[in-house]
Amino acid sequence: MRVVDVDAICKLAHWNILPLLHELTGHGWNEMGTVSSLIYRARRAVQSPDCKLFHTSDAAVVAVNTISVMTANLGDPSPEVLAELSASHQIDAGEAVLLAVIANNNSGGFLTGDKRALRALAGLECAQTFAGKIMLVEQVLWLCLEAKGRDWLLQNVCPARNIDKAISMILGSRCDANLDSLNEGIQSYIREIALLHDPSLIVELLRSKG
Repeated sequence: MRVVDVDAICKLAHWNILPLLHELTGHGWNEMGTVSSLIYRARRAVQSPDCKLFHTSDAAVVAVNTISVMTANLGDPSPEVLAELSASHQIDAGEAVLLAVIANNNSGGFLTGDKRALRALAGLECAQTFAGKIMLVEQVLWLCLEAKGRDWLLQNVCPARNIDKAISMILGSRCDANLDSLNEGIQSYIREIALLHDPSLIVELLRSKG
């Protein structure tokens, strides 16, 4: 099972990458899930974007269509892990619940765009539980770059690049970064998070190729 957090869903929806997630990661939609309330917010945003999670109706439509085919049953969170995560002011309640669900699933994984939460998680006692289980939005971008190429990535991400400051920097001031710059920029953010904890919280997918 792969749990996808709200931050990752929304960013990837704006960049038209969300519908490719099963193809890029090799995990079927029946293995993926997210918070049940998100689809209702996305449906409302189709008519009236909230400019918080969804800045455009198109992104909301992408999110609705993709969440609708995610059928994994998330299961119950670990009470002990949830209690520890909830005590951190850097990890919001929704993120804490999803992480605690993964802690209760030996084969589970977590896709997130919330690096602030990961920095906080790395300093907690329960961090060991998540070693090798977390995938970053940047890793998905790297997979997309490999599969679709530089031009596709820039064409789809640039219009909504400002929803993620790190990604905006990677793309260049004029959104014209060359392939080498894109690869290095993406990998630098992955390495930063990978080094926060030993053993690393991040899946081996990109660190072995970076």
